[in-house]
Amino acid sequence: MRHSPKSIVFFAFFVIVFAAGALPAWAETRASAQAENVDSGRGYGFAISTGLGFLFGTSYEIVYQYTGEKDYLSELQWNIKPLLFMGINLDFGLKNPMKKPGFFAGLGFKSALPMETGIMEDRDWMQPSTVPGALTHFSSHENHTRAALFVNHDAGLSLPLRKLVLKFHFNLDYMYFKWEALNGYTQYDPADSYPSIPWNSGFPKIPFSGTGIRYTQHWFLLSTGAGAEFPLGRFTFSASVIIGLSNCIATDEHLSRDPPFKTTAYLSNGFAIKPKMGTFFSLSNRFDLGLFFGYLYIGETRGGSLFEDTNGVQYFILDIEGARLKVFEGNLLLRYRF
Repeated sequence: MRHSPKSIVFFAFFVIVFAAGALPAWAETRASAQAENVDSGRGYGFAISTGLGFLFGTSYEIVYQYTGEKDYLSELQWNIKPLLFMGINLDFGLKNPMKKPGFFAGLGFKSALPMETGIMEDRDWMQPSTVPGALTHFSSHENHTRAALFVNHDAGLSLPLRKLVLKFHFNLDYMYFKWEALNGYTQYDPADSYPSIPWNSGFPKIPFSGTGIRYTQHWFLLSTGAGAEFPLGRFTFSASVIIGLSNCIATDEHLSRDPPFKTTAYLSNGFAIKPKMGTFFSLSNRFDLGLFFGYLYIGETRGGSLFEDTNGVQYFILDIEGARLKVFEGNLLLRYRF
């Protein structure tokens, strides 16, 4: 489903109207808290936040020439440019972590809008080739993100140190993507030569209509890291780096092949790193407005793949498939502390 600029503008307008409508409640809550002086800020409390965000990057689907080798047979680049989402987070921790060491925990959920998110490019390096290692096949299609879900569990310890609060994190993350490649064109050697000849831009572009490939990824990340918070007046600045291991279950359905086939890959041993920084601005004693940016890089996971076609043929190949991911993330949040 393609989202027009008008629908995106309406989506943003809805959020702005919601925030504007909540401002009187913020002011009333602040005045009430100041009058009653009900919160010393020394114990534990909860915070709930919600808002909008975007992802911008690329996910990579990889097939290797041979088991245990590094040379690519195929690489599919699934664009995420951009993908909009809405999210909600529930956090627990010290109301004033500058006062003493403490514990914190959080649970977050995000769901993306189904939308067209750029293109999907498919490259092949078929062998044998007249020029070993040369690109031989290329195709380009619309990339439609049908669904994307993200669940995050964060826990750790906070430690005040002079004007900073150090935070030590332990994270569990789950990410789900579902893409479809539609329409577009293929660009192959018209003579279908054997051995294959290198691709060149002069090959004819053959139009393609319909759904060619459906691809899903389930990512599981286990990571740890450290960060710091720096309160300055009504602002609280923060930065962190999370590093860990990644595993992925990826399913590819080639619907336009004869016969259609499906592969399911079980991938592991990937390296993930996510630096993040941002700030919260205190609107009142209870409400904050936050802006955060991060970058997630997952290096190549790799593993075996189960092949199945509609004629009932099945076989498993060890260490033949891989995946990686790199995305920028931005979030605008409204937080309520209680």
